[in-house]
Amino acid sequence: MVTDDETPVAAGETGGQGDELAGGRAPPDADSPADLDAIVSGALTVLVRAEPQDLYLPELAPSDQERVDSFAKRGRAAATLQSYKSDWDLFIAWCLERRYRPLPASPATVAAFLSELATTGFAPAAEQRTKTGKLRAPRAPRKLSRSTIERRLAAIVFAHRMAKVEPPTSQPGASDLGLVMGGIRRTKAGEEKRKKRAADGDTLRDMLRSITGDDLRAHRDRALLAIGMGGAFRRSELVAITVAQVTRDPDGLTVRVKSSKTDQYGEGQGVAVLDGPRLEPVRHYEAWLVIAGITEGPVFRKLTPQGRLTDKPMSTKGVALVVKAAAAAAGYPAEAFSGHSLRAGFLTEAGRQNANLFKMREHSRHASIDMVAEYVRDTERYRDHAGKGSM
Repeated sequence: MVTDDETPVAAGETGGQGDELAGGRAPPDADSPADLDAIVSGALTVLVRAEPQDLYLPELAPSDQERVDSFAKRGRAAATLQSYKSDWDLFIAWCLERRYRPLPASPATVAAFLSELATTGFAPAAEQRTKTGKLRAPRAPRKLSRSTIERRLAAIVFAHRMAKVEPPTSQPGASDLGLVMGGIRRTKAGEEKRKKRAADGDTLRDMLRSITGDDLRAHRDRALLAIGMGGAFRRSELVAITVAQVTRDPDGLTVRVKSSKTDQYGEGQGVAVLDGPRLEPVRHYEAWLVIAGITEGPVFRKLTPQGRLTDKPMSTKGVALVVKAAAAAAGYPAEAFSGHSLRAGFLTEAGRQNANLFKMREHSRHASIDMVAEYVRDTERYRDHAGKGSM
């Protein structure tokens, strides 16, 4: 299984100089042990039955396990476990191509894997298929971010603990692995952070106008863009919205967000989506519900390739695809946009309109006001510039 942020690499491609540890030792020789295939087969099943609580719970006596399970399952998002499973599958595929042992994996093997992710990226050379059995189109390789690489390492450690074997981070030679990770962190910290473009008011209006037609897909996509920007929603929040969570108000819509990235305990928060003549989120929302005949359940649903409505919510990847398609149709470079562009667009536009920073944070539900201030700084670089009048 390959996650969205992984990309294919040619068979046999390695990480070059990144394959060496800090002490100059190369990764273990790919000596192809006779039982390696059996080891790989066993490694693939390590996380099959893992549950979210396994991410952090120690071994408990049977009498204690049942009592805490009901709370433990809510303590960590299931999405984290799913990411770990995908990361572990990827590591096994990498080891299989090089005939390295994935379980237990040596610090040198893991260091070589992580350094390749940092320099060239990796995806299995073997054909990849979707859950429905369709062949995935190959993608160009790209190196990964520091946070993604750190998650890959966390997944490898977790899989070892689930298999009750010593993880590479505590084996002899773990200090060298730590040095490699430190080098990756410093290297990534020095790289320029590339931000996706924000879909501000004018941009989003162009995108909405580019979606013509009166079919289901056109109505859904217009509603998705308008509501997504108006509520400064994360992609995960957008796809989780149900009809029961939305209330029509005189000034717009109130969307009750049950849980989100900064509300892991599910206390919930009402998000006010203000109506207005530029984006008309209320009109697009109501038109979508009427034409789709949706009265309950998920608001933003998957459509079949033929345009037929399903009862399943869209995926977060689907949101990004809608944003990119609308951007391209409006004449903007699709690669400059992502699902986050809607959320970033609201904050960018609010900063441009001199909105109160604390009100912006309240609406966007950011954990830190510093993160909101970053969007304001982006819009104010040329406002009252020190060089004005002298350049």
